[in-house]
Amino acid sequence: MARIEVIRAPDAPLGAGDPTRRHALRVGDLQVLPGLTRPEAESAAAWMPSVPEADRHLALAEVALPVLLSDGAGPYLLGSDGALVLVLGAHPCMPHAHLAMGAPLPLHAVGVVCSRPVGGWIWLARAQVPDHQRVAALDGLEAVADATGLGAWAAEWAGVIPANGL
Repeated sequence: MARIEVIRAPDAPLGAGDPTRRHALRVGDLQVLPGLTRPEAESAAAWMPSVPEADRHLALAEVALPVLLSDGAGPYLLGSDGALVLVLGAHPCMPHAHLAMGAPLPLHAVGVVCSRPVGGWIWLARAQVPDHQRVAALDGLEAVADATGLGAWAAEWAGVIPANGL
């Protein structure tokens, strides 16, 4: 099993505007979750071992930002690549699942996330979509009723799901 440790991440995207957000995790030879505060990184280091190695690219950490959110939206999550993701709201058909979207970098990460009982969040399905397809991708996700539908959505949008299935 790869060793997991908190490291400095001076080039973290969120760290450009907030110097406290310059921490990440080193998992073996990989840097994940760049843009955490030290306490957030320590928390993530505690739950990251429970994420299967093949799915660590789908892991998300909850981050506290001094930003007001619309009713029903939130929390903010940080992706394993350091990209900020907003939980938009509960999925209408899937208990414990939430629609989520990232900023265009240049593509939007769009998908369904869920919080993990041992900490952190994980993408249940994620695709990178251009801005002009964002609404169609979200509408498609909203119509999904179960794990089989999520897999079909991911296939349609050239997305990913956890390696061990949903």
